[in-house]
Amino acid sequence: MSRLKLLILDACVVIQLHELGRWQQVVERCDIHLSEIVARREVKFDDANGMRIDLEPAIHSKAITLFSVDAAKVDAFRTRFDSSYLGVLDDGEAESLAYMFDTKSEFLISSADKIVYRVLGNMNRGHQGISLEEILNRIGLTISQLPPQYRREFRERWTQVGLEERLNGIGFNSN
Repeated sequence: MSRLKLLILDACVVIQLHELGRWQQVVERCDIHLSEIVARREVKFDDANGMRIDLEPAIHSKAITLFSVDAAKVDAFRTRFDSSYLGVLDDGEAESLAYMFDTKSEFLISSADKIVYRVLGNMNRGHQGISLEEILNRIGLTISQLPPQYRREFRERWTQVGLEERLNGIGFNSN
């Protein structure tokens, strides 16, 4: 089985993988990229099982790749959107999406937040979204009891919503 390459994970996916006890297996089978904001700020707490999430070993061993985007570039990315998107786009998501849209590599991004998939749909980049369910299936780690926000149907639904919003003039900043 080949490694899943160029995969950006949002904080919620990292946390869910820890709660499922699958983090290490996914790290071993995927080329994971995390925003500095996600890695250093958004996953710095205990998961639902009371276990401390510590990404430092994976960072130091280069098992995962960290990236950061200049604040001016993130702000420029944010200005593309109207208040209906900006009100729900957090810092880690904004940095991850700005990085993905700024690079020439074909990254995939996984989240459990609707806004990430709405942005992808709105910008005609829906093919770059991937649910946690799809990641696990691709690397042979099927899990039957994932919450709905980690499933393919969730990703597809909210990507379609983003596309429809684009067609209706919603999402993009018209100024």
